[in-house]
Amino acid sequence: MAHSQETRDTVRRLYIEGMPLNGAAVTAGVSYDTAQDWRKKAKARGDDWETARAAYRISEQGIDDLNQQLVEDFARQVLTTTRELETATIPAGDKAVLLAQLADAYAKFSKAFARVNPAFSGLAVALDTLKIIAEHLRASDPATLRALQPHFEEIGVKIGERYGQA
Repeated sequence: MAHSQETRDTVRRLYIEGMPLNGAAVTAGVSYDTAQDWRKKAKARGDDWETARAAYRISEQGIDDLNQQLVEDFARQVLTTTRELETATIPAGDKAVLLAQLADAYAKFSKAFARVNPAFSGLAVALDTLKIIAEHLRASDPATLRALQPHFEEIGVKIGERYGQA
């Protein structure tokens, strides 16, 4: 079925304004595959929707809001990964290693981000402390690290509440 240029433009606009591609497709009444095809073809023509989306975020939200969004997006990815690890059918020792690596990545992200935006330095220190604890437990008491694992999400929320506000 051929779709109008207006429908294509609607999908593009909604996506650039921050809606996930599948949500933009549903809203415009097209399949996800169609929307994905339009995005790929547009990029081949020089219209990169990702670049436009990033530019929109900066221009519409301002740099402080963009920075906040970046931290929230990364934190959301960490929480999603943590939830996946909770139900993963891998040995407990491997889970502990992966959690320590995840904590390390989060601490590094936060530390680097704090250099760019000093308002987040408290968050960086809190997350670095969490990384140190995870590393220590991984090396000296893996059972305690496994016991702590279900609480990481709650701890992350508390850290975010305390330090995540710019």
